[in-house]
Amino acid sequence: MLEFESLLQLLHRREANELRLTAGKSPQLIVGNRASRIALPEVEPAWLRNQVAALLGPDRMTALAQSQLVGFAHSYQDLVFDVQVSGSADDPELSVRPQIDRTTLTIDPTTAAGPESSLPVPPALRECLAQAVARGASDIHLGDGEPPMVRVAGLLTPLVDVAVANIPIRPLVESMLTGVGRRRLADGAAVDFSFSIDGVGRFRGNAYRAVKGYNLAFRVLPADIPSLSQLRLPRSLADLCEFPNGLVLVSGPTGSGKSATMAALVGILNERKPIHIITLEDPIEFVHQRKQALIRQREVGLHVESFAEGLRDALREDPDVILVGEMRDKETIQLALTAAETGHLVLSTLHSNRAFTACDRIVDVFPEHQQSQIRVQLAESLRAVVAQRLLPQKDGKGRIAGIEVLRINHAVGNHIREQRVNQIPSVMQTHRDEGMWVLERHLAALVKKDLITLETARAHAADIQLFETYMAA
Repeated sequence: MLEFESLLQLLHRREANELRLTAGKSPQLIVGNRASRIALPEVEPAWLRNQVAALLGPDRMTALAQSQLVGFAHSYQDLVFDVQVSGSADDPELSVRPQIDRTTLTIDPTTAAGPESSLPVPPALRECLAQAVARGASDIHLGDGEPPMVRVAGLLTPLVDVAVANIPIRPLVESMLTGVGRRRLADGAAVDFSFSIDGVGRFRGNAYRAVKGYNLAFRVLPADIPSLSQLRLPRSLADLCEFPNGLVLVSGPTGSGKSATMAALVGILNERKPIHIITLEDPIEFVHQRKQALIRQREVGLHVESFAEGLRDALREDPDVILVGEMRDKETIQLALTAAETGHLVLSTLHSNRAFTACDRIVDVFPEHQQSQIRVQLAESLRAVVAQRLLPQKDGKGRIAGIEVLRINHAVGNHIREQRVNQIPSVMQTHRDEGMWVLERHLAALVKKDLITLETARAHAADIQLFETYMAA
C-alpha cells in the first residue's frame, strides 16, 4: 500500500519538480523535463479518492465538484508543497510540487505570465463580478458566511442571488493564485493579483485572512487607459509629463484613484514621446499598448522580487521614465531619488492626505542622521506632488477626485530644505499661475460646477475659512 507521506519525502529527496498520482498507474516523478515511473505499485482508485478527500476537506471538495480544479499549499513536517487536484471526486488526479524557499525567492518560476494573460476565474465568481460591473460597482467584497457586498457610488450594498454566496472562500481564493501566492496565503500574508474576464472587465484582487476566515476584495479597473478628461482632472496635469527628469508623486489614501491618475500620465507619455518606459507595479492594473513609447511592465512577485530590486534593474535597462507603483520603504525611496537625480523621470505614489505633507512622509522614513541629506535631495529632485481623494458626486452616480497640486519652485524648494514644510500652503495659494491648486480652491470649483454638494466640500476642507474665501470669489 502506498503512503502519501513517503511519496512526499521521495519527491523532496530526489529534488524532483513534480509528483503525479493517477488511478491505475504507477506514481510518476518529473525531474527536469523527463517523467519517470517509480518502482511502486499502481495507484488504487479507492486509495487515491480517500487521499484526495483527506487532503481537500469539505470546502475544497465542494470547489472541486464545481470547477474540476483545486490548488492549495500543503505542509508536511518542515516541508511545504503546492498541491493541485483535477478531475472529480470519483476520478481525481493529484499533482504535487515541492516548496520554493520563501527566504530567497518570491517569484514563481513556473509562471511567466505577462499582464495580458490571466488567472483562472471560477464560473461562480465570474457571474458575481459580471453582475457587480453591470450595477456600476467600483469594489466587490467576499467573505466566509457573508453575502457579497459591492460598493456603488461610494456606498456598500449586498449583492443578492449570486452563486458565489454559497461557496467557501478558501478554495475560491486558492484556485486563482499561483503556487507562490498560495504559499504566501498559507503563511498568513495578504496576496495581490490582477486578472481579466473577457466581456466583463479587468480587476485587481487582494486575498487575505481575518478572524472569520478567508476574504477577497476586488477593484474594478477601466478597460481602457483613462484620460485626464475622463477622470475629470485638470488638463494642466498633462504638463507633469514634460519634465525631462525628477520625481513626480501622486498621493492620497487607499482607494483614492492614484493608480488611474498614474495610468493617465503614462498614457500621455505613450502618445507623445518615442521613449522607453519601465513600470514596476503590484499588481499590474492597467495594461498599456505601444503607441509612441516602448513600455515594459513588470509585476512585483511575478517578474521581479521587490520594488527596490526592480529599480536597481531598471537603472541598467536604459529607461527614460520609471513608474514605481508605491514607495513603501527606505530602500525604494532612496533608489527612486537616485534615479530622479541621474536623469530619469520617476513617477510614483505615496500615502499622504495633503500634497505638502508628502515631503515629511518621505523624510520620516529615514533615520534622523540622514534626514537633512534627504531634504536636500527632495528639494533638488522633486518636481510636483498631486494629492487626491474621491468625493461622492452630487447626482449620486459615482465619485469625483478632489485634488491638490504642488509644483516645486524656488520658494518651495527652500521650505523643504530648511524644514519649513508647514509654510508651503501659503506659497501654493500665491502661485496659482504656476499650476498650483490648494484643496480648498478645487473643492470650491467642484461646488460651483454643481459636481459635489456644499456639505461634502465643507466636510473635506481642512481650512473652512479659506474654502469660504474661494466660494465667495
